[in-house]
Amino acid sequence: MVNKVVKRIVLIAGGSGLIGQEVQKELNKCGHEVRILTRDENPSAPYFHWDPKKKEIDREGIKGVHVIINLAGAGIADKRWTDKRKEVIFNSRIKPTQFLHEISQNIPSLVQYISASGITCYGYEDQIRLHKESDDFGTDFLSTVVKRWEEVADLFSPQQKVAKIRTGVVLTEEGGALPKISITIIKGVGTPLGSGEQIMPWLTLKDIARVYTHAVNEQLDGAFNACSSNITNEKLTKAVAKKLDKRLWLPKVPSFALNLALGEMSTLVLEGVRVDNSKIIQTGFEFQHKTIEEALIFIYDKNEEK
Repeated sequence: MVNKVVKRIVLIAGGSGLIGQEVQKELNKCGHEVRILTRDENPSAPYFHWDPKKKEIDREGIKGVHVIINLAGAGIADKRWTDKRKEVIFNSRIKPTQFLHEISQNIPSLVQYISASGITCYGYEDQIRLHKESDDFGTDFLSTVVKRWEEVADLFSPQQKVAKIRTGVVLTEEGGALPKISITIIKGVGTPLGSGEQIMPWLTLKDIARVYTHAVNEQLDGAFNACSSNITNEKLTKAVAKKLDKRLWLPKVPSFALNLALGEMSTLVLEGVRVDNSKIIQTGFEFQHKTIEEALIFIYDKNEEK
């Protein structure tokens, strides 16, 4: 017997990005009311103004809210990791979360807080282990960011359920890693990076939006790895090339070249981590795109409803 979905008022911070827009669509399909926080001045509903730096928020936007989804955070791979950029990456996640917790004291209807998180939390020390949510955090920069991010999210507990969605690499034609891979292949300069053996946990944009919607529908509590599967950089590159009907003929990009070009940020493409998705599946969630071939058909052929 299928449980009836309880209709919720869901407030999304960071809802104007790719993931946020897709989450909004999926939530609306289930009949939830969605409100989006925006830094724009004087927006119209369902958008409501907020500025976490100035600690400003439109009180109309938080009235009667049952669930807060926080997707706010500066892009990890947008710029080279200078000390200043690292500070931006850290603060853009921690400070909005702290502000949301402060205002949550004025939302008596709130029953759940859902935080974006990252599978980078496990670090890169053990690339053989299939990491479960109970595993220790790593010690590198991104691991420490995610650890603190989740600690601040846990401030909402025990007053509310807290779900932390540890997200893999999101595959979509509209942004992120996939267009960068595909454009090099189309131009004839695509090739695996470093050894090509580094592992990348991935899922489609459609599936990550469905994960968040599932978390709302089932009132999930705890940390959950969100990835359809794990794939090596080389296998992903070859799968994209095959789908685009292009040849890979260049040698792999050596690690030292990527280190020179990207600095510390090169860990994003040269290191990998395997993660286990059984916990989210055991809650009744099913990924629509389980193999990279299925995902690429969905992304490039658009022969499924989005």
